[in-house]
Amino acid sequence: MLRIGRHALLVVLAAVIAGGFGFQAELSAGDARVNRILDTTEPLVIGHRGACAFAPENTIPSFQLAIEQKADLVELDYYLSADKTPFCIHDKTYDRTTNANQQWNAKKTKIAAKNWADIASLDAGSWFDAKFAGVHLPKLDQAIEAIQAGSVTLIEHKEGDAESLIQLLKARDWTDKLVVQSFDWEFVARCHELEPSLAIAALGSDALTAKRIAPIVDKVDVIAWNAKFVDRAAAEMVHKHGKKLFVYTVNNTQQAKELVAIGVDGIITDRPGEIGAAIRK
Repeated sequence: MLRIGRHALLVVLAAVIAGGFGFQAELSAGDARVNRILDTTEPLVIGHRGACAFAPENTIPSFQLAIEQKADLVELDYYLSADKTPFCIHDKTYDRTTNANQQWNAKKTKIAAKNWADIASLDAGSWFDAKFAGVHLPKLDQAIEAIQAGSVTLIEHKEGDAESLIQLLKARDWTDKLVVQSFDWEFVARCHELEPSLAIAALGSDALTAKRIAPIVDKVDVIAWNAKFVDRAAAEMVHKHGKKLFVYTVNNTQQAKELVAIGVDGIITDRPGEIGAAIRK
């Protein structure tokens, strides 16, 4: 897959990145950054929904803070509005992370029930802290732009077809500059079929075995798994397949160190600055 021909690039990159692993200010080419993520032996720090311990999740301020905290990748979630606009939100309803209840005078509104024009005006910051009042949910392309300015985007698919996502990524020349992940392995396989150059991760949250990942392992670059189910044997198995292993969601520095010690390649965390300081050399 994406590793073909990439190791030669490391010779060139080594001189650029010798000063330390935080590369967001040093590399401007997104493709080079993705290559490095797939090939590095250093542990990676992935900001979960940005740096969501410190800013409202899936918003531009959270993504920017993750970049400031030197996240190697910044993860986001996206759904589609009723009029098929992809935008960033995690839950299946708007209640927890916006003022939709008050603005629409309705609870548990399904994500796909509203057009983007209605969603765009929601306050997605006040629930977290008053200082974020007026922060809005970004469209997917706005979020990617913000993240790619200083890191690498890890897009988590929640809803929508692979064709629409690939069309967006191709239109913006992003297909080889970021990573896409999903729990929906049919979506993952379709993305790989449509765009083999795309770096892809398969998400899971149960026993991590060779049998479990067999249907998808040849179509992805990364296995991204619930940390509760990961041990040394699982890490070794993933590596035998030639894949990276990311785990989620880890906010304890000691746990992060232990996971890196058994072979985990990337830590998905709400606190990228703290975890990075703990696991980077």
